[in-house]
Amino acid sequence: MQHALPLPTREPPGRRPLGMLAARRPLCNQSEAMTTALVHIALSAYVAAAVFFLVWLVRPQRPAAPDATSRLVSAGRAMLLVGVVLHLASFAAARAQGGIATAGLGGDEWRGGQLFSLLAAVTVAGYLILDFRYKLPVAGAFVAPFTVAVMVPAHLVQTGARQFAPSLTHSAALALHVGAAALGSAALGLAFALSLLYLLGEKQIKTKHPGRLFSRLPSLDLIDRAGWRLSVWGFAFLSVAIATGSLVSKESTGASFPLQPKEGFAVLAWALLAALIQARLVAGWRGRRVALLVVAGFLLLVGTYAGLFAAPPQASTLSMLVPGGG
Repeated sequence: MQHALPLPTREPPGRRPLGMLAARRPLCNQSEAMTTALVHIALSAYVAAAVFFLVWLVRPQRPAAPDATSRLVSAGRAMLLVGVVLHLASFAAARAQGGIATAGLGGDEWRGGQLFSLLAAVTVAGYLILDFRYKLPVAGAFVAPFTVAVMVPAHLVQTGARQFAPSLTHSAALALHVGAAALGSAALGLAFALSLLYLLGEKQIKTKHPGRLFSRLPSLDLIDRAGWRLSVWGFAFLSVAIATGSLVSKESTGASFPLQPKEGFAVLAWALLAALIQARLVAGWRGRRVALLVVAGFLLLVGTYAGLFAAPPQASTLSMLVPGGG
């Protein structure tokens, strides 16, 4: 008597074998636990840095201890460095889980909190480079608390997942777009902070009653030069982000540059920064006028992010990441 051979079973298309899923699940759990631990330690370091910088800011200045080398400032810088290293390491550890760190590199979804967490990490890294070059601890007293204020809701408040467009799962243009957008936003955010410091310092000079903040400020000329260079870098990265965003939009929707509010804000911010650069180089603009233009440009960039998150999650594809794309 012949026995019929069992026919091979076939998994439904798009579904992984159960054994493979069971093998991957412990790895994902380990990766998630490591990512969470790194983020929590980084957040603790940011909180410590904010405390050190704020205590330095409000503490009466002692002539015997130069500001740039005071222990409080040094401790704040060290905590920011530890925090950003661990923060960036958490993105590397999260690669197995997908998310914003895998945009264009195989990821299939992202969350709003991940995007703001990335912007916070890049901003801290940018500040440390800026501080190494110009010695601006007073900016750290704003960057560190701002980072904590962004990180807490980004990692504690649950946000809905937004799907990446299938055509962009492996897209070099998208990866470059997200990186350029993050770098440009960080550079312009730091330029915005320096512009506010410039305007506050100038106001205290005009009132002839300088407060404690003014005693912590470097020269207004130094703030102006540092803010100017950050604005140029922000303009360059924003240009790359808009150009690659157009490619991303073409890949996902077929339209190179759809007219949506967030694209409009991005182009307005880019045009304003272009006018600022021309006014500085040609007309020799300095000081207050440049600071006001930087503030306006950054607020327009914030409008780009607002337009991004105003879209419903089901309509938010990879190409909707700021500041270009559609």
